[in-house]
Amino acid sequence: MKVRESRSVEEIVKMRHVKKYVFRPSGRVRWIVVGRHRDYIVFTNVPYCSCDDFFFRVIHGSKPNCYHIEAVKLAMQTGSYETIEESDEWYDKLMEEWTNFAKQ
Repeated sequence: MKVRESRSVEEIVKMRHVKKYVFRPSGRVRWIVVGRHRDYIVFTNVPYCSCDDFFFRVIHGSKPNCYHIEAVKLAMQTGSYETIEESDEWYDKLMEEWTNFAKQ
């Protein structure tokens, strides 16, 4: 299982599925991992991820991180991510999209 997840982390980064959204003029940054079924928001300073694995395994102590958090960490270390700049006007709409799990 660990090998598969490790390979998945590298694959996610290699395929440029890690996105760094920078909102202007505020400078707010949000990290997003494009998943198979939906996008996941990752907060690197907490750490936090919006995926089910984080909720069911990381929070309950079964594992230290989900592979989305690991992918963002690796992408940050290697610089292998896409930076997307958006106006602050888009912040609320995108946050709603990234956090509204009922629609996804």
